[in-house]
Amino acid sequence: MAYNLDSLKTNTMKRTNLFITISFLFGMVSCVPTDKLIYLQPGTGESTNVFKYEKQEYRLQVNDILDVQIRSMNEEANQLFSLQVQQGQQGMQVGTQNGGDLYYLTGYPVSEDGAITLPYIGDVFVKGLTLEDAKNRIDIEVAKFFKNYFLQVKLGGIRFSTLGEFNRSGKHVILQNQATIYEAIAVSGDLSMLAKRDEIKLIRQYPEGTKIHTINLLDQSIISSPYYFIQPNDVLYAEPMPQKSWGIGITGAQTFGTIVSTLSASLALTLSIISLNQ
Repeated sequence: MAYNLDSLKTNTMKRTNLFITISFLFGMVSCVPTDKLIYLQPGTGESTNVFKYEKQEYRLQVNDILDVQIRSMNEEANQLFSLQVQQGQQGMQVGTQNGGDLYYLTGYPVSEDGAITLPYIGDVFVKGLTLEDAKNRIDIEVAKFFKNYFLQVKLGGIRFSTLGEFNRSGKHVILQNQATIYEAIAVSGDLSMLAKRDEIKLIRQYPEGTKIHTINLLDQSIISSPYYFIQPNDVLYAEPMPQKSWGIGITGAQTFGTIVSTLSASLALTLSIISLNQ
């Protein structure tokens, strides 16, 4: 029995040393390296480069919402247009506090037929047009009813969705005329530490259909790409790193803690077996 106990102790020590070595090596590769977390990393050149924008001109799509403001000398028409705004303002405070969409209440959505319906004016087809072209077309229709008026047309916010390794994924609205992809990420609570920041999927709608683009947020050259500014109806998907399925830990401290806990449990079990056989 003594021989068996000595042999058991020797084998236990060998297995323990092997486990420590393997755990250390695995822990080294399981931690998320810093260069996988830092946004806008410079290339071989200086980080003071001036980047030129390559913006894609957005064309209106179904379910977009336009904010159309018309003011004229016709009081009846002014009341019709102001009624839409007043109804939206009544629920503005409650809606915005609860994550609501202000322009959903006050704006004019693009219907399945590609038109918006304006009070007093009627239907105006805008699908597939740029914002400037849509304003010109609305201006033509408004001129049929009024001579002196003020017209303002803009997007009722930028609606987009985030999926995957975002800290606050879901549907979001940015009430601006334009927004960068980093602003969209900020609205979504930033990416988790396990997100593949160099392989973000951007799902974007075009008149001819939907395209999927792969974006590297770690490279500062993204500023000069056509995907730096998000567009309405964009979807951002962040895939997880392999470390998520390994479950060993994200940081070095977490990995070390997991290894120590596992090793402690293993040693305790082995010592219990030895104790029972003495």
